Amino acid sequence: MTLSLKDRALLMKCFCKNGDCAVIALKKFRTLKGLRSGSGPMTAFGLKKMIDKFVETGSFDMKCGRGRKAIALTSVEDVATALQEASSSALGTCSARGISRTLDMPVSTVRKILLRILQYYPFKITHVQELVPANLPKREAFALQFFARMEVDNAWPCNILWTDEDHFHLEGSVNTKNGRI
Repeated sequence: MTLSLKDRALLMKCFCKNGDCAVIALKKFRTLKGLRSGSGPMTAFGLKKMIDKFVETGSFDMKCGRGRKAIALTSVEDVATALQEASSSALGTCSARGISRTLDMPVSTVRKILLRILQYYPFKITHVQELVPANLPKREAFALQFFARMEVDNAWPCNILWTDEDHFHLEGSVNTKNGRI
């Protein structure tokens, strides 16, 4: 639970009023704020650390440098150009690991840039075959043959089209037509 500056000042006031006792100060703070017993913003040790920091610095502000480090805009631009170059290559595939190797940057940073900033999501897209107008008659002939074969045997596509998962489920079932298990 993060405390506002007012709550930090109130905790300091409770601490000073109760004889520099952190446990009593936390109990009084919970009573004033209407919090359940035992559920407080910090432990007695944490309160003592906060007061020690206040005595050192004279302020309740947090020290600089805490929290997440910002990703440099140049890193984002480098990843974007590397992604563009990798996706326009002959293979047409790219990966966060490959980009991190070429840029000498941690993989986790490349992934953060791809996901959070550039909003690219991890899909594996591969180039299979380019559809060209010259192949249209072949594709139409194949589709007609496929549908003609389905009219004869409706289960025929199941023999040639499946994923590994479907194949796993089909292995346990009985194929009554061929008598296979």
